[in-house]
Amino acid sequence: MVKHRLLYISVIFCICISGFLEAQATQTVRELTIDEAVKVALENNLGLQQSAINLNGKKRASDRSWNSLIPSISAGAVASHPTSITGSLFPAQDSWTTGFQVSASLSLSVVTIDNIKRAKADYEAGAISYEQAKQELEIQVRKLFYQIILLNANKELAALSLENTQSRYAQSASLARAGQAAHLDELSARVDMENKRPVLRNAEMAYENAIDSFKTLLGISVEQSITLAGSLVITDNISPVNGRNLNAQGDSLEASAILKSIETLEIQRSATRNSAYIPSLRLSWNSTPLYINEEWRDNSGSFSVTLSMSLDNLLPWSNTKTQIDSINDSISLAQIRLNESLRNRENKITQLLRTIDKTGETIEILTLNVELARTTYDLYVEAYRNGAMDYQRLRDAADSLLQAQNQVRQEQYNHISAILDLEKELNIPYGTLQ
Repeated sequence: MVKHRLLYISVIFCICISGFLEAQATQTVRELTIDEAVKVALENNLGLQQSAINLNGKKRASDRSWNSLIPSISAGAVASHPTSITGSLFPAQDSWTTGFQVSASLSLSVVTIDNIKRAKADYEAGAISYEQAKQELEIQVRKLFYQIILLNANKELAALSLENTQSRYAQSASLARAGQAAHLDELSARVDMENKRPVLRNAEMAYENAIDSFKTLLGISVEQSITLAGSLVITDNISPVNGRNLNAQGDSLEASAILKSIETLEIQRSATRNSAYIPSLRLSWNSTPLYINEEWRDNSGSFSVTLSMSLDNLLPWSNTKTQIDSINDSISLAQIRLNESLRNRENKITQLLRTIDKTGETIEILTLNVELARTTYDLYVEAYRNGAMDYQRLRDAADSLLQAQNQVRQEQYNHISAILDLEKELNIPYGTLQ
C-alpha cells in the first residue's frame, strides 16, 4: 500500500515538473533582429512553403518533359488452347500453345518539342512567382518589424502621458483640498486623466495586435514571447538616396512575369499551329512469337509507319484558326500590360524618390525640434535643482521632449518604409539603399 502511494506521489510530482518546465519554455523570450526575423519567416511561412512545393512540381515536370520522346513498349505472355463450336468443344488433340506478345510505338511530332518548351517556360514562370512571394514576404516582415518598434514607442509615450496627467490631477486635488485651487481645475485635471486611459489602451492593443500578426507572418507560435532587437534611430544627418544614379537596378519581377507569360502564349500558339498544319508520324511494331510443334513461329508480327494530318484544320473558319486568333489576342493584351507595368514602375520610382527626399528634409526639421525640446528640458532640470521650477513643469518638459522624439521616429519609419518600397521596385536586395 505504501509503495502504491509513493508511486502515485512520484507520478504527480513528475507531471507538475513537466508542466512547470513547459510553462518556463513557453515563457522564454526570443530576441529577434530584423535579419533573423526575415530568415525565420522564409523558413516557416506556410504560404511560401506552398509556393515552394508548387515550384518543385513544375521543376519535376520540366526535367521529365523529354520522356514523351521515349517509345511506348508493352509485353505480355500468351497461352492458348484450340476449341471448336461445330464439333466437340475440346478436340481430342490436347495441346497448349505458349508464347509472348511484344509491341512498341513512337509518335513523332513538332508539338512534342513545343510541349517540352512549354514545361520549361512554366517552371521559369513559377520561379519568378516564387521570387515575388519571397520579396513580398520579406518587405512585409521588415515593415512590420519597424512598425512594431514605432508602436512600442507610442505605447511608452501614452503611458508617460497618463502618468503626467495623474500627477497633475493629484496636485490639483491637493491644492483644491487646501483651498488654493478651484474645484473646476480639479475636475478638469481628472477629465484629462481619464481621457488618457483609452489612449494608452488603444496604443497597447495596437502593439499587441501587431506582435500577433508578426508571429503569424514568421510562422511561430502565438504563445512564444518575442522581443525585437532594433530601433528607429534618430539621426541628425540623413543620407540622401538618389535612385536615378543607381547602376544596380534589377529587372522588374512583375515585368519578367508578364514576359514569361507572353513566351508561354507564343509556345502555345506554335503548338496549336504545328498540330494543325504539320503531319504527325507514328511508328509501331508488334510481334507475337508462339511455340508450336517444338519451334517458335511469328505469323502476326507487323511494322507500320503512319503519317496523319487533319484536313479540317485547313479551313479558315476551323476551331484551330479560332484558337490561334484567341491566343494572338491574349498576347496583345499581355504586351499592353507589360507596357503599362513599365510605365507604372517608372512613375512609382519617381514618386518614392520624391517621398524619400521629403521625409529626409522633414526629419532634419523635426530633429531641430528635438534639440529645442532637449535644451528646454535641460534648462528646466537646472531650474528645478535650484528651486526655481516646480516638478510638474519639469515633467511636462520631459513629455514634450519625448513627443518631439516620437515625431522623428514616425517620420523615420516613413523614410525607411519608402526606401523598402524603392528597393522592391528596383528589384535590389533589401538594405542596399539604407
